[in-house]
Amino acid sequence: MDYNLKYIYKMPFTCVLCNEETCYLSNFCDDCQVIKRITNCYGKVEVKEILKEVCLRNKKQQTYKINGIIKSKNELNEEIKGLKKI
Repeated sequence: MDYNLKYIYKMPFTCVLCNEETCYLSNFCDDCQVIKRITNCYGKVEVKEILKEVCLRNKKQQTYKINGIIKSKNELNEEIKGLKKI
């Protein structure tokens, strides 16, 4: 097969992890390359568990977070009402 190499190297590719950044010489953009290196160091199972624990919330955690936000808003509203009386 006769490939014209100058056109192959000009073809843009997107990062295989985020699918947002254009990559010419690598499968990963700079940010995703860092993520890939961390995964190589700690293993994909360990990284997946860390991401699940830290980034994802279960229903109980979601309820706790929502109630905390509502409580904060109510406290803020009470402070505003107190300031208006002054």
